[in-house]
Amino acid sequence: MSELREPADRPVRLLGFWGTPENQTLPNPADLVDPGWGEAERQWVADYLEHGQIAGSWMGASRCRLCSRANGSRDLTDGYYLWPEGLAHYVLDHGVRLPAEFLNHIEQRSQALEGLERDASWWRRNAART
Repeated sequence: MSELREPADRPVRLLGFWGTPENQTLPNPADLVDPGWGEAERQWVADYLEHGQIAGSWMGASRCRLCSRANGSRDLTDGYYLWPEGLAHYVLDHGVRLPAEFLNHIEQRSQALEGLERDASWWRRNAART
């Protein structure tokens, strides 16, 4: 059985943060558009991204660099990666392909969650005490 582990003592990896005209050290999302990336896989990735835990909130929404729509004001995380709330939009609506390593990470996390042994005894004992 796969095991879910807490992240090691290390920084989270940034994902989906884009360069600006003033700072071009980060990628441009237009360079990562893959028109051949299948919709089913994009939906699967976007769903994962939309369900991250809130890691921070900022004043004012960012805008999509490709279509200018308001694209969220929070950062989300799964404890391993940290991404802006609007990353799911880039994936789903524009076909911005994320690294294969991240896609493998999603697959491994999904398999680990599916393989968890379930035990209802704690819940049965403690629900009555609520």
